[in-house]
Amino acid sequence: MSVASPDCSDGCMIALYPPPELAERLIVEGGLPAEDLHVTVAYLGAASDVDGDALREVVAELAGRRPFTAQLAGLARFTGGAQDVLVALVDSPDLEDLRRDTLDALYERGIQVPREHGYTAHLSLSYLDPDEAAPLDRLEAQPVKFTALSAVHGNDRTDEALAHPMEAPAREAFAAGWALSGGPLTKRVRLACETAVDLAVENPDDPGTLKATIDLGRLEGMWALLFQRRNDLLADQTARVRDVWLPLIDRTSVAAAVDQLRAILGVQEVDRGRRDDIRAAAKAAARALLQAIAGLTGFGKLRSALRDVLAAGRAEGTVEAIAIAAERASRVGLDWEIAFKDAYRAMDSLDDLWAGADGWLARTLDGAAGELGNVLGDGMENGLTRDELIDAAMDVLTADDAAVAFTVDWAMTTAADEGALALYRAEGVLQIDIITAGDGRVCSACIDAESGSPWHIGDQPRMPLHPNCRCCYSADVSLAHFAAWMVDL
Repeated sequence: MSVASPDCSDGCMIALYPPPELAERLIVEGGLPAEDLHVTVAYLGAASDVDGDALREVVAELAGRRPFTAQLAGLARFTGGAQDVLVALVDSPDLEDLRRDTLDALYERGIQVPREHGYTAHLSLSYLDPDEAAPLDRLEAQPVKFTALSAVHGNDRTDEALAHPMEAPAREAFAAGWALSGGPLTKRVRLACETAVDLAVENPDDPGTLKATIDLGRLEGMWALLFQRRNDLLADQTARVRDVWLPLIDRTSVAAAVDQLRAILGVQEVDRGRRDDIRAAAKAAARALLQAIAGLTGFGKLRSALRDVLAAGRAEGTVEAIAIAAERASRVGLDWEIAFKDAYRAMDSLDDLWAGADGWLARTLDGAAGELGNVLGDGMENGLTRDELIDAAMDVLTADDAAVAFTVDWAMTTAADEGALALYRAEGVLQIDIITAGDGRVCSACIDAESGSPWHIGDQPRMPLHPNCRCCYSADVSLAHFAAWMVDL
């Protein structure tokens, strides 16, 4: 687009203009206005000596590159003329490349660049008399992103957006692949898109570039779908377990445990000097209350619910492994729901799920007892009344983030990872990758595990690495044998 230049100059140049918000921050007292701040790529002298259309053609040609970020790297004061010039120094290898390409393009069109001075990339801030003090003595280093290249010819300025010719097709190709996956548009997918576009721009002449970009989009969409399915399944299984857990938490039983604790400690004589006694009694009362749950009629339903958590997790892990194989083998995408139902039905023949459920059930009760013991101990130390203690106990046993939700998350994630690992072992996979959710909430331990990939099966970190871990395993092999195996599914 063409805009009137605020500087009624008769010169011409090719230049870069910083974003308006940054230009406003760079204004110094008595200096140039924000709209005049720019980085000269090539100054060409008087506008009357240069054909404006040719200059704009050069800029349009040079704009076929990606936007880039330079660094404002401090202040300098140019001297030797009638006035000194206070400038912000600009550093960027991309700017050096642009300068070189600009000189070449101008030379091809017979446009000469004055050679009175060498080139030092800078952004002029203010003109000063030689004996005048600078209005600024230091400039913090900061990035500046250039998204357009400008042809300035007299009072006319024409801006051309920087955009590599491969960028738009690559972005569309990635989006097409992502759409085929049916996955959500997550932060990880967005970051992967930028990476895929970068790769396409770096390899524009490779005939397989766009197909590879489509495949990357589809694979990243599959990962997003995988993590979304895990979250949805976890929420569903947690709700199912909580539905059978809550009826077991009877206020009358909790009140009896509180009364027993108060009787043991002597309500009128509790003091902070007896902290160890208070804590021990509180934990004992909590364990007794939780152990009593095992004798209730609904306890069998809780055991069955936890067994279903393990079955669902194991089935989902198996399906995830198959889906990953399908995508990486560039085969037709898997119908997740049908595959999950088939895998879940196959869990009926696994006797170890009941033993696993008993183990996780014990963890659930132990975890709830620990949290309840802490709450009762704190309440006794702080002098809570009987009703306040009962309310606090009910809150911790029925809260959404209580031991039940924690244990279901841990159990289901463990089962899913075991399901994927069991499938890979059965299919003869020797190495696996660890994949993080990649959404900005990944801890350093998970990043290290992903960076260490590929892992030999048996040497890999045991997943999950920590509570609420959302990493998963992926086979690191040529998956041709998976493709053949999937034909039989």
